Amino acid sequence: MIIKKSGLIIAFFIIIALIGGIFIYKGQPSDIPGFTQAPTLSIKPETSSPKPSTTQPSTTNPVTLSLKVPFTPQAPTGNWDELHNEACEEASAIMVAAYFSGDTRAKLPATEVEEEITALTNWQQTHFGYYLDTTTAETAEMIRSFYNLKTTIITDYTEKDIKDALNANKLVILPINGRLIGNPYYRQPGPIYHMLVVRGYTATQLITNDPGTRNGESYKYSFTTLKNAPADWDHSIDTISENKSLMIVVSK
Repeated sequence: MIIKKSGLIIAFFIIIALIGGIFIYKGQPSDIPGFTQAPTLSIKPETSSPKPSTTQPSTTNPVTLSLKVPFTPQAPTGNWDELHNEACEEASAIMVAAYFSGDTRAKLPATEVEEEITALTNWQQTHFGYYLDTTTAETAEMIRSFYNLKTTIITDYTEKDIKDALNANKLVILPINGRLIGNPYYRQPGPIYHMLVVRGYTATQLITNDPGTRNGESYKYSFTTLKNAPADWDHSIDTISENKSLMIVVSK
């Protein structure tokens, strides 16, 4: 009887424990009124879309370039009188105009050049009242008006300015002090005020059509040589001003 009673007592306590467990389970916070269990967050690694590149593709000029610009010396018949001794502006204008007209001849005939020089000097005499030693600005005006071409004057130009112009199929005219550039073919001591056409470049030099000599076709100078010989005619002092480097960019 004692064994049976103790068994009943054990069974009773087991039942009580089970009932208590049920109440404890039902009393979890998720079942308590007014209590909301925080949701479980799923944290994902932060990702970002690649940003578009704002860097423009680099553009570089070719190592060498030579435009096919017809050549003429400023004294095509070898007559170095006062007119032809000062006709570098006209000869430079004639060469660039021939190029933009589509003329593919390597050299321009002397008779044609002489006629053109006469026409240009007459135009200058009419518009300026003179034709010897025209300034950079006056030369640019003559090219615009007589040949209907576009001109831009750049001050303190760089080598890149010249190369960029040539690669855009434009031509460059440089006014310089011809006594500072060391051309052995000039009638010495060389022209104190001179203009020439830049038609191309190599890796180390500029290619010019220099009208100051019959040997001036594709004549090469370093950029430094030309840049260090700036000149522009100054009518107020009747000689050159050397305080700034100028270039005329000519295009259609």
